Amino acid sequence: MVDPEAPVEIRLGFGPEHRQAAAGLYWDAFGRKLDHAIGPRDRGIGLIERGLDPSRAVAAFQEGALVGLAGFNLDGQALTTIRARDIIREFGLFSGLRRTAWASLLHRPPRPHVLLMDGIVVRADRRGHGIGTKLLCRTFDVALAHGKLVVRLDVVDTNPAARRLYETLGFREVKTEKVPFLRRVMGFSAATTMERPVD
Repeated sequence: MVDPEAPVEIRLGFGPEHRQAAAGLYWDAFGRKLDHAIGPRDRGIGLIERGLDPSRAVAAFQEGALVGLAGFNLDGQALTTIRARDIIREFGLFSGLRRTAWASLLHRPPRPHVLLMDGIVVRADRRGHGIGTKLLCRTFDVALAHGKLVVRLDVVDTNPAARRLYETLGFREVKTEKVPFLRRVMGFSAATTMERPVD
């Protein structure tokens, strides 16, 4: 159990001892979206863990425990990369091909001058304590250090609290895509792309 009053340490990346916790955090935040591609949970976490690149994350720790992550895609490498061959190896050819099609719906290639966020998650018992803000502010520093002009992310219509946070940190809506056919499957029916200039 983490002391809620313990100081929060923000670092670039995380060690091998935190890979399983990182994969679990990622699944807990995005499992509803990922379930048709790589679920159920145990198998999905395994695939995420194998595809993690810790150098593409800003991580939050309290008392040595991983309590938050902000993943990003830099120079074509993201925090999480789950390849079609890994899905097929895990689930077999027929199921794997169907699941790969679902996974392709979540793929977003970044533009060269953009730092694309690859998911932001804070452990459920640590939300509301400013950890998400700290993670994003450190991510802005990463973007600046790599000469990026813009930080971009997507937020779904079922997460208004996250959208409010992004807006308070200077993100503005660029476009909203309505995808009502995904409501039953992935739990959302619209996704808004938001951007913030790096300064």
